[in-house]
Amino acid sequence: MKAYKHLFFDLDGTLWDIHGNAKMTLQQMFVQFELQHVSFEDFHAIYLHHNERVWAMYRQGTMTKEELRTARFSRSFDELGVSYTADWMEQFAQAFVDQCPRQPHVIPGAIELLRYLQGRYAMHIITNGFKEIQGIKMEGSGLAPFFMHNINSEDVGVRKPHPQIFEYALQLTGAVKEESLMIGDDWEADILGARNFGMDQVFLQFNTQRHNVKPTFTIQHLLELKNIL
Repeated sequence: MKAYKHLFFDLDGTLWDIHGNAKMTLQQMFVQFELQHVSFEDFHAIYLHHNERVWAMYRQGTMTKEELRTARFSRSFDELGVSYTADWMEQFAQAFVDQCPRQPHVIPGAIELLRYLQGRYAMHIITNGFKEIQGIKMEGSGLAPFFMHNINSEDVGVRKPHPQIFEYALQLTGAVKEESLMIGDDWEADILGARNFGMDQVFLQFNTQRHNVKPTFTIQHLLELKNIL
């Protein structure tokens, strides 16, 4: 077993419960925007599909941040046949950005794990999320005190899985590849990104998936990381 010194965590979906927090926010917004005539469950299923696709486009550089903000919602409402104005869509998208980061829920075991690791390792965040809201998420959920650095793709100019963001992270933290470990739930951004860069990885795998390469480690629950570290 390697003697790791630096742990690099993804934020959304790995520590901060982006799916649960987003769903709770959208349920509240359906009341706020008086969308009782639309099935929330139908919308949410469609939204998950489009949200995943537009974030993939954002990572690849084929969609801008501003386009993503509204596209995940406009494409979902379009598929449902719901009419809206451009002003209404902007208000809806802005309400989501304002409200969702303030939801406090984390992935089960996150705080217990971080308390266990604190003082034993230098811990950092590497995230593709919007810079202006990632800090809000971390403060409101109690995650912020555990981390020395919050490395955001917007500061680097490239997004995971690009190797430059991992190189930037090592330079900023003074870490070296051989003593570093990337922990994340996104196969492409976190696991393949770190693997191709030459950094060991822990894949937080919530659903059964088949991949053509094997991560350094695979876990189904955050607390399993105690068995590795």
